[in-house]
Amino acid sequence: MSTVSRPVVQRNLTEFFRDLLQSAMRSEAVQSSEETEFYLVKLLERFARAEREWFSRPLALEYLESFHSPASHRAGKLRHVADTSLFLSGMFMESIHRQLVSADYYTQLGRTAYEHLSRLSSDVAALPGDSFAELADRFPDFVRVLTAISFEQLFPGDIHKLRVYTRWLYTHSENDARWLLKHGITPYAAPSPRKH
Repeated sequence: MSTVSRPVVQRNLTEFFRDLLQSAMRSEAVQSSEETEFYLVKLLERFARAEREWFSRPLALEYLESFHSPASHRAGKLRHVADTSLFLSGMFMESIHRQLVSADYYTQLGRTAYEHLSRLSSDVAALPGDSFAELADRFPDFVRVLTAISFEQLFPGDIHKLRVYTRWLYTHSENDARWLLKHGITPYAAPSPRKH
């Protein structure tokens, strides 16, 4: 009896993350330029291979130091701050709420860093200024896309429902409420006790 061998499909990390990103963008009804989509794929690739020290320094310190650095170093520091803020906000939003700073802090820091990068691109030719401007302007949209990747693809299962519910408690997002209802969970937050 002969056996037919099926070819092994090998996909690289870029293709894997591009498929995840495009699927999440469709599910969240978010569109972007091709350049920004490519940038986000590469961002996901970088974090898939990130060294531990990538997260060792406070982002605010990196941000402040960037303004005392030459333009090329400034761009690297700002990019680190912006990309890390976006990644953490999208992939680990509910764990951010257990920290001293809120998701709003990361959103503001990331947006501001991308805005500075957009302006800096006129001095540093290799920087994708238009993509940085788009990431700054639509930061919450791209957070939603990364969150969709996190919830639907990378961390699925029953724990996912708890993560969505926890996030809904903080954000009261209509998207999260719809998702919870679709999965048989009625989002409810007890009213805060009034002080007299």
